Amino acid sequence: MLELKANIGRYADYWRSQATASGNFTYVVLGDSAAQGLGASKPQLGYVGLLAKQIAQTTGKQVRVVNLSVSGAQTEDVINKQLPELKNYKPDLLTVEIGANNVTHWDSALFSKQYNQLAQALPAGTIVANVPYFGGRIRLNTQALAASEIIAQAAATYQLKLVDLQAYTHTRQSIRNYSWDLFHPSNQGYKNWDAAFWQVIQPTLVSK
Repeated sequence: MLELKANIGRYADYWRSQATASGNFTYVVLGDSAAQGLGASKPQLGYVGLLAKQIAQTTGKQVRVVNLSVSGAQTEDVINKQLPELKNYKPDLLTVEIGANNVTHWDSALFSKQYNQLAQALPAGTIVANVPYFGGRIRLNTQALAASEIIAQAAATYQLKLVDLQAYTHTRQSIRNYSWDLFHPSNQGYKNWDAAFWQVIQPTLVSK
């Protein structure tokens, strides 16, 4: 647990350094600690790093990752702090993964209001993920399912592309998918996240 907390600053520093790198494909990320890769042994082994590697291999381009996510973020934080920074970039790909921290302080009406506000502000075609499976007896999943339904409805309304992270992680449930805190994904868990995102992202790259 202490190691996870210590990694918050280190992982954030890593992604800040990546944002200044050169590249002819810009991948912008909004989200929380999972987007930072917290729980993985290295930040680049989180789903964002794994996706960047696959994008580079598929497109043959040098990928610049602008990871605006922040550990602990909830939907309101993405709206107020991360989303305004989008104006500084022209992403070739934009992914948004948020909601797990909202689930731990669940307010259905508030989450619906905030997520729809966020979805409306995102460019059409943005890749958005619902909330992952919260792990059977480890954590209740009822709120995660409710949040995922709200995200799915918003994605349909505002022409966003949905990653069904809830279903993908549920069908591949294993204690090995979690880090020491039984909340953040492990290296293996992030491979599942990467695969779920890639199912949606890969066709968009081929069509470009």
